[in-house]
Amino acid sequence: MAVRDTDAGGTVAPTSTVAEVRPVAPSIFSALAASSYRRFWLGSLASVGATQLLIIGQGVLVFDISDSEFLLGLAGAMTGIATIVVTLFGGVVADRVNKRILLTITSLIVSGLLLLLGSLDVTEVVEVWHVVVIAGIVGVVSGFDFPARLSLFPLLIDNRSQMMSAVALNSILWQATRIIMPAIGGFAIALVGTYSIFYAGSVGFFTMAVMMFTIHPDEGERGASRNVLRELWGGIQYIGENRLFAVLIPLTYFNHFFGLSYMQLIPVFSDAYGAQDNEALGFLFMSAGIGAVIGTIGTGNLRAALPAGRLMLVSSGSTALMILAFAAWTHFGPDPSGNANPIISPLFFGSAALIMVASVFNSVFLITSMTILQLLVPANLRGRVMGIHAMTFSFIAVGGLFAGGLAQLVNASFAVGLSALVLLSAVLFVAATQPIVRTLRNE
Repeated sequence: MAVRDTDAGGTVAPTSTVAEVRPVAPSIFSALAASSYRRFWLGSLASVGATQLLIIGQGVLVFDISDSEFLLGLAGAMTGIATIVVTLFGGVVADRVNKRILLTITSLIVSGLLLLLGSLDVTEVVEVWHVVVIAGIVGVVSGFDFPARLSLFPLLIDNRSQMMSAVALNSILWQATRIIMPAIGGFAIALVGTYSIFYAGSVGFFTMAVMMFTIHPDEGERGASRNVLRELWGGIQYIGENRLFAVLIPLTYFNHFFGLSYMQLIPVFSDAYGAQDNEALGFLFMSAGIGAVIGTIGTGNLRAALPAGRLMLVSSGSTALMILAFAAWTHFGPDPSGNANPIISPLFFGSAALIMVASVFNSVFLITSMTILQLLVPANLRGRVMGIHAMTFSFIAVGGLFAGGLAQLVNASFAVGLSALVLLSAVLFVAATQPIVRTLRNE
């Protein structure tokens, strides 16, 4: 398939051939054959698992202290907002410095912050402002960490045919830990306390730092440093002049801001299950993780059956529809308090199923779009462009602030449902007005 790009002035840019986007890896695990990528992946498994624990522990701790949906959203948003702001410059830094050393430093800093938060918690002196401030600092550090991760892993694979495998395996890191860590975290909080989550997270990030010492990728020649703002503008300008990037990256932002903001409100929904709220919290997060892994593994087959553009639009739109159904079900569904065991109630099973299916579709969209972008981005701009794309993940937390504010004013189901409607509208708009996405094919 060839994509003809048009700049802002209407000039047809040189044709970009993206036939390589077609899945060619014999296995989703083929990138693990590259020893450097394998070690990076194992270290990332520890740190990403730690991140999942932080999300769970932070939300439970803030809600337990404050009983406020708004403060719950604020704590998550502090990380997201700080990451979004800093990531713009973090991408420039990733293109300038040794990415391996940068990741070592960021991992050690977050490890120390989680150790501090765990100590504040276990000594029972922790307050909401402690959590919010530490969340903000973690966000600043993540603004340098995310672009470095996204621009480093393509350098660790043996050949470009492993790119989709590497992208999928990176996604599996997040999705598999969303299955395992919420269940572990929910039970750990119930049996020990939230401080155990933060201590475990500290160990996870320290493990990532250790693994970074074992790899020595060839990062190539770095160009002469220019003005930071000028270099940042170079990345933004490339996205603006490349129609496919200019549409896909904002659509990904919408997908996470409005489509996944419900994740920040899971502690509110789990509160409906009374004394079993922590167990329900873990299982609901786990449902999302299971769905995401299913979507990750199945993406290759789906891309063989549907053109890439149509697959992205259908999967993002379906995500919105499933979340809208989740909002309606949690509001109008049967009260679980009448069951002897609330987490085997119809409300719980319906909620878990809808979350799972929404996560399947969201994972398909994310992997397909990221694979296309990684294959097309120029190597000298990868840190900046993929750094801008990395803000995607922070929009989940910022969307949580928006949803948390709406939940405080009305209720959580209304907030989630309205967010889903906004996402669905955005997908329909792109489908109707952007043929470069709608007609994007695999060959």
